[in-house]
Amino acid sequence: MRMALLLTVLLLAQSGPAQDVASPPQSASPTIRVDTQFVLLDALVEARKSGVPLDRLSAEDFQLSEDGVPQTISYFSHDQLPLSVVFLFDMTETVHAALGPLAQAALEVLGHLKRGDEVAVMTFSSRVDLMQGFTTNRKLAADAVRTASWMADVEGTFLDEDMYEAVEQVMKAKAGTRRVLVWLTDGTANEESTFTRATIGQHAAAHLHSQQEAMTRLLQSDAVVSVLIDRTAETYRAITAPGAGGARVGDIDAYARATGGPVLSSETKEVPENLALLIDRVRARYTLGYKPVAAESQGKFCKLSLRFSPEFLSKHPEVRKQGLVVMTRSGYYR
Repeated sequence: MRMALLLTVLLLAQSGPAQDVASPPQSASPTIRVDTQFVLLDALVEARKSGVPLDRLSAEDFQLSEDGVPQTISYFSHDQLPLSVVFLFDMTETVHAALGPLAQAALEVLGHLKRGDEVAVMTFSSRVDLMQGFTTNRKLAADAVRTASWMADVEGTFLDEDMYEAVEQVMKAKAGTRRVLVWLTDGTANEESTFTRATIGQHAAAHLHSQQEAMTRLLQSDAVVSVLIDRTAETYRAITAPGAGGARVGDIDAYARATGGPVLSSETKEVPENLALLIDRVRARYTLGYKPVAAESQGKFCKLSLRFSPEFLSKHPEVRKQGLVVMTRSGYYR
């Protein structure tokens, strides 16, 4: 199994030999055959302050290791693999005022996806509901987005359970795609307790998965969590009001960090532009593949380290001043 976690790499002096690499495939949508002995990971390189991606790198510019052992990058591409995108719309009361703009932004993004990209649409509150399974039919996806735009739920947000169920859906994506969970939310959640189950979680699943269970399941997939946060006046009232049923700023950021995914905060008027920017940052990710030097036991968590090669830093000393960060997985479950 493959997983992801954020690596923020400050451009400090690094040592160790660069790895020999294979030339990247040239086809628009290459077919990759992946087995348990081949690992794929996505990586985004961007300026820390501006968020502008660096999109002209090659495999030779990276240095990859697994559990401290250098690895040879044998596959490298940039926006060649199609996307499998799950749009998740927050149905809770604090987001109602923002649902229209969020849905409109999602509709605009649908028009810019590539032909081979597939889309699924889900809603979430105390549970997750599938509005449309993975499809390349843009009309079906758009109809599901429009339906989600007028739906509402008086229940709370049980984020850990929602994440677990969303991961189950994204793992149904086609093989050989880059899996992305796009959360459209105000970033709040509710404590999962006996009280909240009885008051704002009556339609939740009988068994609620814990944060650890949800995180483990996420890390067993190769999905990237990306988030567009749009907070309404109701959001701020819910956060500050006493006895708000456990309303709090949720842990969606932690899930995004765990997969190296971007998080953007937005005012409602900026939603279309920022959602498009979010997808652009997903597309700007590099895909790297390698066959581990040493096979580990099944189920073991293998730590990954991806950084710039010494040769790259030597040739481009100016990048040290740009405050670049590398966002990728920290490991995977074999």
